[in-house]
Amino acid sequence: MNQYKMCSRCLLDTTVKSISFDDNGVCNFCHSHDRLLEYYSQNDYIRKKNFDNLINNIKINGINKQYDCIVGVSGGTDSIYTLYMAVKSGLKPLAVYMDNGWGTNIATENIQNAIKKLNVDLITYTIDKTEFIALQKAFLKAAVPCIDVPADVAISSVLYKIAAEKNIKFILSGASFITEGTVPKEWSYIDGTYIKTVNKLFGNSKLKNYPNLTITKILYYTFVKGIKQIPFTNFFHYDKNEARELLNKELNWQYYGGHHYENIFTFWAIGWYLINKFGIDKRKVSLSGPVRMGRLSKDEALKIISIQPPIDNDTTAYILQELKLSKEEFDNIIASPNKSYLDYKTSYNLIRKAKPLIKFLIDKNILTPVIYEKYLGY
Repeated sequence: MNQYKMCSRCLLDTTVKSISFDDNGVCNFCHSHDRLLEYYSQNDYIRKKNFDNLINNIKINGINKQYDCIVGVSGGTDSIYTLYMAVKSGLKPLAVYMDNGWGTNIATENIQNAIKKLNVDLITYTIDKTEFIALQKAFLKAAVPCIDVPADVAISSVLYKIAAEKNIKFILSGASFITEGTVPKEWSYIDGTYIKTVNKLFGNSKLKNYPNLTITKILYYTFVKGIKQIPFTNFFHYDKNEARELLNKELNWQYYGGHHYENIFTFWAIGWYLINKFGIDKRKVSLSGPVRMGRLSKDEALKIISIQPPIDNDTTAYILQELKLSKEEFDNIIASPNKSYLDYKTSYNLIRKAKPLIKFLIDKNILTPVIYEKYLGY
């Protein structure tokens, strides 16, 4: 067994199989972070210039349109603040919420308060719950850590679909490597082919209504429809604590206790399943972002992760009840050998072969470098 080691700069450690360290003990994810900072400059002048250019581009493209961008909202800090900043910047966003049945009451209230106070239209896309639950069960049976992939893929697919229908060219995302780091792909690999494979092996029926998103569809939306995904919060100063205070004051927004805890299933997946089955604590990723930026000391971050997430047995029992999963079936899943996306058919090899093309598209400002760092950068 390899000796345990933690990065000398951030919280990531050898629980990440793809981690490596330089001579100073700094991990490859920190170097990835620094490469992204070269693209998303933190210099006030340069950052403001890039932000203004982005806003002007969106506005010009949205002339004579009802909406000039889409913001996917979950009720969490990142998405609601993205919506807030879009409105305050003079954009005409359309908010989209994908309801997969796991959203908390707080999340729903946060969304309703935001769209009302910001005077924004909302489209709620309700996913086929029976089919979605079966797919979530399939990913549990696959014994992989990325059991939230069905939700992540569906959200992206729905945003692209609605953007294409409404002739909207920009999707603004609240994801930020600055505030939450980059999740190792072995912890959260996302791929439409992966969805098909796991469903075929462990699902109970074909996916008739599930909004999957294959590479073919991504190419169609990107090159035929000209839709861009923009990591919006990377373009301006974004501090989550400051954002929460502002949202609470102006939008009556409420905090729900942790990163992605606005969704019951994700809360359980991060706070119980990953820790107990794989020894994975994703808080190491979300806290490493602010640690690298000097917004949080490493000692403070270590104190936070020393406290177990507030998941009780009732939460697990509720998850199993909703999934229609017996305790015996679940115990077998927990006891089964751990696997990863590498054990299943995905589009990863195709993505690797497309590395030169992806770099070219980044240089042409068609794709964000965040995608490259996520799949190919380390």
